Amino acid sequence: MLESAVQPDHDFGRFVVRPATRQLIVDGRPARLGARAFDLLLALIARRDRTVAKGELLDVVWPGVVVEENNLQVQISALRKLLGPAVIATVPGRGYRFTADADASSIATATVDRATAQRRGAPAAAPSLDSAPRAPGNLPTELAPLYGRDPELRALVAQIRSHRLVSVVGAGGIGKTRLAQAAAHALRDDFADGVWLVELAALADPALLPAAVAQTLGLALTGAKLPLDELAGALRPLSLLLVLDNGEHLLAACGALAAAVLARAPAVRMLTTTQEALHLPDEQRVPLGPLSLPSEATTGVAARAGAVELFAARAHGVDPRFALDGDNVGAVVDICRRLDGLPLAIELAAARVPLLGVEGLRNRLDDRFRLLTAGSRLALRRHQTLRAALDWSFGLLTRDEQTVFRRLGVFAGSFGLEAAQVVAGDAAAGTEPRASDAAGSGRPHEALLDRWAVLEHLGALVDKSLVAVDPGDEPRYRLLESGRAFALEQLHASGETAAVMQRHAAAMLALFESAYELQWSLPARELRARCLSDLDNLRAALSWAQATPGAAGCFVALAGASAWLWEPAGLRPEGMAWCERAIARVDAHTEPRVEARLALARAPLAFPRVTATEIDSIRRAAELYRATDDRRGLYLALNALAQRHAMLRELPAAQQAIDAAAALLDPLWPPALRWSLMRARAFQHGFAQRSAEAFAQWQEIARQQEAAGEFEGMTTSLLNAADIGYQVDFDAAVGLGRRVVEQMRRDRYRGLAAGFARGNLLGALVQRGGDLDEALELAREAVPLLIQGDTLAPFLDHYALLALRLGRSADAARVLGRSDAASPARGTARMAHEQRSHDAVLALLVHELSAAEHEQLKREGARLGDLDAARLALGDPGGAAPASGEAADRSAASR
Repeated sequence: MLESAVQPDHDFGRFVVRPATRQLIVDGRPARLGARAFDLLLALIARRDRTVAKGELLDVVWPGVVVEENNLQVQISALRKLLGPAVIATVPGRGYRFTADADASSIATATVDRATAQRRGAPAAAPSLDSAPRAPGNLPTELAPLYGRDPELRALVAQIRSHRLVSVVGAGGIGKTRLAQAAAHALRDDFADGVWLVELAALADPALLPAAVAQTLGLALTGAKLPLDELAGALRPLSLLLVLDNGEHLLAACGALAAAVLARAPAVRMLTTTQEALHLPDEQRVPLGPLSLPSEATTGVAARAGAVELFAARAHGVDPRFALDGDNVGAVVDICRRLDGLPLAIELAAARVPLLGVEGLRNRLDDRFRLLTAGSRLALRRHQTLRAALDWSFGLLTRDEQTVFRRLGVFAGSFGLEAAQVVAGDAAAGTEPRASDAAGSGRPHEALLDRWAVLEHLGALVDKSLVAVDPGDEPRYRLLESGRAFALEQLHASGETAAVMQRHAAAMLALFESAYELQWSLPARELRARCLSDLDNLRAALSWAQATPGAAGCFVALAGASAWLWEPAGLRPEGMAWCERAIARVDAHTEPRVEARLALARAPLAFPRVTATEIDSIRRAAELYRATDDRRGLYLALNALAQRHAMLRELPAAQQAIDAAAALLDPLWPPALRWSLMRARAFQHGFAQRSAEAFAQWQEIARQQEAAGEFEGMTTSLLNAADIGYQVDFDAAVGLGRRVVEQMRRDRYRGLAAGFARGNLLGALVQRGGDLDEALELAREAVPLLIQGDTLAPFLDHYALLALRLGRSADAARVLGRSDAASPARGTARMAHEQRSHDAVLALLVHELSAAEHEQLKREGARLGDLDAARLALGDPGGAAPASGEAADRSAASR
C-alpha cells in the first residue's frame, strides 16, 4: 500500500512478492501476512542495496505515528518465520538489511541445510560465494568507532580465544554491548560458521530462549525433543561464536543454555553481556568499568582519556562546530567526572550540547535524570534515558536487595563493610520484630534485615554490577554517582531518609571514636589511610547532625572524635570550622567527656596561633577531665597547655603544667602517650633559649618514633630538630631540613608539617645567602601547603628576604610590610628564625631605599593579603595560586 504501486514482482527462490496484489507467494501458495509486515518487506526489498536504519523503517511503515521499537521487531520476526532468518539480517546498532535476490534461493535455507546434513552424517555443501556474499554471521561489515576501550578490547579478544565461555559484566549503560560487538567482529575469521549475536533485551519469557537463538542462527527446531536439547544437538557440528547480549533478566535460562552448549558442542564458544555473571564453573568473568578519566584538565591529556574522547565525538556529531579546546576542556572534564565516565550518561549529555552549550550542561547536571533524556530512537528503550537504565536494573532486584541498595545511597564516596551493615540493616534487627519496627523500616510485615542479611544482599548487588568494589586488604564499596542519585530518590520515596541518615551518622561516630582511641597504638600514616577514605562520609554525617534538631549530641561527639584527621589531610581551616560550630552547640546536656574531647581537639587546629581562646579551650578540657577523673585526658590537656604557655614565653606556667603532667604519666602507657610529655619539654627548652637541650630532645623523640615504626611522627620531630638546630649547628640543621623535605616529597605528605618543613628550610637558605634556585623551588612548593592551613603569614619574613636576595628590594619592603601587619593576629612573638630573616631584611634595605620609600612601600604591603605578598616575593604578583578553600578566601577577604 505504501510502495507497492511502483514495485514489480520480486522472485527469490521459493518466494514471490507481488506488490500489486499485496501477496507473498510461498511454494506457489499465498501466505498469510499482515499489512504492516508486508509494507516492511517491500521497504526492505526496495532498499536491498544497503542497511536500513530502524528509524527509517519506522517512518516508512508507520508514517506519522509514534510507535514502540518492539513493533518493528514483531514484524521482523513474522517475516523471518516465513522467509527464514537469513533473508533479513540484523546489523547490530544500525538496522536491518534484505540479503536475498532473484538468483539466491539458497540463502534462506543454507545454514539450516548445512546443519541438517551434518546431523544426518552427510557432508554439507559449502555455500558458494554467489549464494553467500556476506561472511557467516549477522554482524555488520563495519562497526561504529569504539572509544576508550582499546585495552579492554584486546583483553576480551584474548579471553575468548582462550576460554569457551566469557561474560562481560558491568552496570547498565557501561558499554558492554559495544565492546562485545567489537570483540566478536575482530574474531569473525576465527570461526568457520561465523559469529552470531542474539539480542535478548526484548525477550521476556525464559522458555523461549532456545527458540530465539535457533531463529537467529537459522536452525529449525522440530519439537521432537526439548528445545534446549535440540538446539545443543544442532550446534554440535558447528564452529561458531554465539553472543548473548543483555541477558541479566534471563540469567538462569542463559546459564542453562551455556551449560548445555558447552557440554555438547565442543567447537562453539559463547560470549555474554550481562549485569551479573552466570556463575558457571568454566565461566571467565570480565568486569567492565567506566571509561578512563583524565588526570588533569588540559587539552592534550584530556583528549586521550576515553570518557572525554567519547564526549567530544558525540558532541561533534550533533554539533559540527564543537571541538575540544582550552576554553571548554575544564567543563568537559568536569562533566565526564561527575558522570563517573559512564558511556550512556556521557552520550546522553553530549546530545544536549547544541541546546545548552558545555557550561550550561555542566551547570544543570544536578538534575541529571531530567536532563539526560535525549537518547537515540534506535537504542534499547531502557537506554534512551538515564533514569530508564537505572529503573531497569533496579527492577531486576529482589525487594530486600532494593532496600539495601537505596539505603547505601546515603554514603558519599566509598564505604566499608561494617558501616554498610549498620546503615543498610534495620535498627531493631536481632530483636523480636514489632509492628513499629517494620513500619519504620519501610518493609511492613517482613523480617528485619540483620547485618548478615545485609552482607548477603551487598554481595548480590556487587554481582549485579550496581555496587563497585575497590580492592584492598579491606575492600571498599561504592555506588557510581548516578546510581547514588537514583538510590537517594528511592530512599526518599520509601520515607526512610531520616532514619537511614541517623544510622549513617551513628556509623561514622563509631568509626571515628574507634580511630580516636587507636591514635596511641597505631602508626599515624596507617590510621590516616584507614580513615581518609571516609572523609566525604564524615562531612555528610557532620552536615546532617548540624542541621537536624535533636542531633546536637551526635554533632559535638563526631566533631571532637574526628578533629585529628583534618590537619594531616591538609584541611585545617575546614576542621577548625567544624569544631567551632560544634562548640557553639555544647549545652547542659552534653556529656563532659565529649565536651572535653572537643575542647582539646580544637587547639592543634589553631596551631601555631595562640590566643586567649585557645588557652581557655585547653583549660576547659583539663577542668572537665579532672572532674571526670580521666587521667589520660588530663595528662594530654596539661601537655597541650604547657606548649602554648611556652610559645607565649610564659615559662613558669609551662613548667608547672609539665610537672603536673609528669605526675600523671603511667609507665604502662604506650610510647605515643609518653612522647606527648617529651614534646612539651622540647618546646619549653626551645623557648627558654636552651637550644642544645631542645635539639637533643627532638632527636631523642625521633629516635624512639623510628624504633616504634612511627615514621611520620619521626619526620615531624626531625623537622622540629632542624628548626631549633639552626641555632646550634647551622650546616647540620640544613642537611637535616633537606632530608625532611625529601621524605615528605616521597610520601606526598600534605599536612601542616609539609609546609613548615619547606618554609623553615627556605629561611635557612636565604639567611645563608646561597642556593637561591633551591630556595625559590621551596618557596613555590610551600605556598599551597601553608595557605591551605592559614599559616603562610609566619613565613613572610623569609619570602621578603628571598625577594631581596633576588634583587627586588621594593617587593621585599612590601612583603615585610604585610608580615608586620599580620604579626599581631598570631598571638605570639616571632620565632627566632623568623626574627633573623626580618632583621636581615631591615639591615639590607637601609642600603637600598630611603626611609621614606621604605615606609611607603611597607604601607602598601600592609594592604596586601598573605597570598598576594608571597606571589609578589616570587615575582608572580598576578599569577594563579594553587591555593584553595577557606584559607584562600580569608586571604582575599583581608585585602
